[in-house]
Amino acid sequence: MNQAIDNFLERPLWQKVGFWVGTVVFVSYCSFQFLLKDQWDTETALQEKVDSLNNSIVQEQRISRELNRFRREVKELEIKLKFALQELPDKREIPDLLTSISGLARDSGLAVNLFRPMPESFKDFYAEVPVSISVEGTYHQIAAFFDEVGHLPRIVNITQITVKDPHVGETQVNVKSECVATTFRYLDESERIQNPEANDKAKRKKR
Repeated sequence: MNQAIDNFLERPLWQKVGFWVGTVVFVSYCSFQFLLKDQWDTETALQEKVDSLNNSIVQEQRISRELNRFRREVKELEIKLKFALQELPDKREIPDLLTSISGLARDSGLAVNLFRPMPESFKDFYAEVPVSISVEGTYHQIAAFFDEVGHLPRIVNITQITVKDPHVGETQVNVKSECVATTFRYLDESERIQNPEANDKAKRKKR
């Protein structure tokens, strides 16, 4: 043992320094592997968890800042819906509305050959009320009628317009026009309960 120490002491300085440096590195590596690695891994995992929590906090703070804006938008949509629903007559108003449409056709100078309400089509919270209309008059009178319908306080859509059978009268060219005038009415609570389509949509929204 003493001989080995003497041989080591007799070696050049750079070899002795290299030996001690290597020994320190080896001991440090072993200490890290057996004593510090678990602690290092635990700290790394904790830091990742802290970073994740910080990201969640940032997202929650952003949502919190935008919550008031979301509330304002919801209130604005509710107001818009309220005004939109005011343009949908209830069931009691439909006969008067249809009478108004028929009256507008006559006031425009048209001869009303057909004015036949068709079956209602139920949607989510409203019903479509279509009316098949056939009138006769000039192009100008028909255009005036459609324009007057467009200015009604209630929503009325004119679709499926056809113009046919032009014939010359004494002073003007008359044509026959057929169309479907569709208005809409708001369903009351009892009708929505009885309406399978509306019920199905309501159930899907709740899921």
